Amino acid sequence: MRLLLFRYVFLILLISAESLFSLTLSKVEPPNWWQDMETDTVSLLFYGDDFTGYSARSTGNVVEILEGYPYPNSSYYHLSVKILKSGKETITFFNKNSRKHKPVSVEFPVYERSGKKPLPIDQCDVIYLLIPDRFSDGNADRNFIPNHNDPIRPNHPWGRRGGDLEGVINHVNYLNELGITVLWMTPVFENNYLNCYHGYTPTDLYEIDPHLGDFDDYQHLVTLCQEHGIKVIMDHIVNHIAPSHPLAVNPPSPEWINYSTNDFVPCNYRIFDIINAWGLDSLRQIVQSGWFAGYLADMNLQHKPVVDYWIMHAIWWIEKFGLDGIRQDTWPYSDTDGTRKWVQEVRREYPTIFILGETMVFDKTPLSYFFSSREDLQNGLSSVTDFAHSNQIFQITKGQISLKTFYEQLSMDFIYREPEMMTVFMDNHDMRRFFTDVEEDIHTYLNAFILLYGLRGIPQLYYGDELGMSGGHDPENRKEFPGGFPDNPRSAFRPEERTETESLLITQFQRLNQHRQEYPILYKAPLKHHLINDSLYTAWHQDDKNLLFLSYNTAKTTLSVQLKTLLPNLAIDKNERIAPLYSSEPIFFDSTKAILFIPPHTALMWHFSFKKDK
Repeated sequence: MRLLLFRYVFLILLISAESLFSLTLSKVEPPNWWQDMETDTVSLLFYGDDFTGYSARSTGNVVEILEGYPYPNSSYYHLSVKILKSGKETITFFNKNSRKHKPVSVEFPVYERSGKKPLPIDQCDVIYLLIPDRFSDGNADRNFIPNHNDPIRPNHPWGRRGGDLEGVINHVNYLNELGITVLWMTPVFENNYLNCYHGYTPTDLYEIDPHLGDFDDYQHLVTLCQEHGIKVIMDHIVNHIAPSHPLAVNPPSPEWINYSTNDFVPCNYRIFDIINAWGLDSLRQIVQSGWFAGYLADMNLQHKPVVDYWIMHAIWWIEKFGLDGIRQDTWPYSDTDGTRKWVQEVRREYPTIFILGETMVFDKTPLSYFFSSREDLQNGLSSVTDFAHSNQIFQITKGQISLKTFYEQLSMDFIYREPEMMTVFMDNHDMRRFFTDVEEDIHTYLNAFILLYGLRGIPQLYYGDELGMSGGHDPENRKEFPGGFPDNPRSAFRPEERTETESLLITQFQRLNQHRQEYPILYKAPLKHHLINDSLYTAWHQDDKNLLFLSYNTAKTTLSVQLKTLLPNLAIDKNERIAPLYSSEPIFFDSTKAILFIPPHTALMWHFSFKKDK
């Protein structure tokens, strides 16, 4: 009996001892790749307990190992592989210094490509930004995730509400009927951190947040959108991660994170320290290495492995889900050379992909640094968020600047590389709701959006703009979409339940969006504008058959425009008012004399079809 007991204890100890000498692999990023990619050399990051003394080998049938080594923090292992063909490659880690350490194997899949390519996004499109958590709750079962650090808290201003991907899926028809052609959602990555419903505090960059759904839900949404003619762009973040992310808490090497979780400098947001032609590198470094929002761990994009990590990450998401573009968060606050390299490599795989850089800069000249025509400032972006143009429209419609100032500011678009590709908006998730700013005055509200749609750039709506949603700064600007949640008293998704104001506004936005889809070439035509006098501004786009004419009257009386004075060679055949569809003052066009009458304090958009005079 004692002998049997001794043998049993010995066996347990032997098993325990062997387990001490076994490497534990927890994950690899990215988890797979594809054959026939331009990016056929892939940097893999393995997570484990201790890679000390380990080397990796493969069969060499599907991938060839080019380089491998443990990081200074032995919980991580770097592996660079060459993709040879599709299939499953067995990668084995063995310890060459000790026979006690058993080899550990993992399969790395290489798939065949779907062939899906990103579709073009340009000034013919209309982007719709939504926060999934605040848009619609389609699956109540996801509202209670065990051990999640950010539970549903419907009464907390920064708490989750329960919106998810299924909720968005359920309302793709609504987006389609509204005339949206591009969907941009705030990040869908796992955010297992407090007050992170917005998605900008990622804790796992290769997982969907369980409150939102899973990979199948995300793929379903992307596919459904694209079947309805809606392209999808991903909100991406190279600048920062959650302070609880493993790469922040326990990075592969100190160079991965600027500063540390115990000792860091907050970002000071001083844009002029970035763009300063004669500035100090030390001051620029503070802006681009400081921790965003005072708590988000700043990724060091001066460190090549970090740049490689983000290159692999972006390409993996684009390829896996067939995405059409990327909105890159907090663009100015990451290292300039690092982000330029990131764009370059993403474009090597997808040359025409739409990449929108968030640049929250309200003045035109400093904003141009990030979208300049100067060769030495080229960064590869397709577009930037044009806060300066938004600010100008805000000021002119609120009567804070003159038409002459507005005209002169827009005339300075030569400082941008492609002003027609800049993303323009009146609202987003970081600003007060514009409907609140105009004290819910529909007339002023529509004036701004008519200017926004009729001038240049890619319009972007923030969820609820089409309804006149109100609210101050965060979190008041991130309220639930009415009807997206079970306890809402009514649903603005249903026409019969909308208020009179909501019905009026959504009809107008539908018309603006549909006209853009009906006449895409017209919106690509060059913009021309003219300041007739201190109270009357005009602008237009013209192609071979159509004229989109915009006018803005800031006077207290009705003013008129003689079209043939501005465009003497036009013979108008048909005419149609696009906006505003509703007005307390009469709006009309004298077709006999080609005179357009614009009521006081009104922005007007009119479509003319014409024949050229012979």
